[in-house]
Amino acid sequence: MESLYKIESYSEEAVSMIARFIHRIGGVCYVAGFAVITNHPFKEREAATLLPLVARVTDNLTEWDKAFIAHQEH
Repeated sequence: MESLYKIESYSEEAVSMIARFIHRIGGVCYVAGFAVITNHPFKEREAATLLPLVARVTDNLTEWDKAFIAHQEH
């Protein structure tokens, strides 16, 4: 997956809801603790739906994040 970014949240339940939303609209993502790592390009209305669940969004992935994704893809 290229152009990855991480959506961090406050709870496992919120992360699960974000991941289910991404999968339901045909996207791919990985849950890593209280974060969802994805490359899904959100439309404005999709982002507005999830915004209350989001603590932070970053494209600064750690080495652990990258290793986790590599492990999940194999």
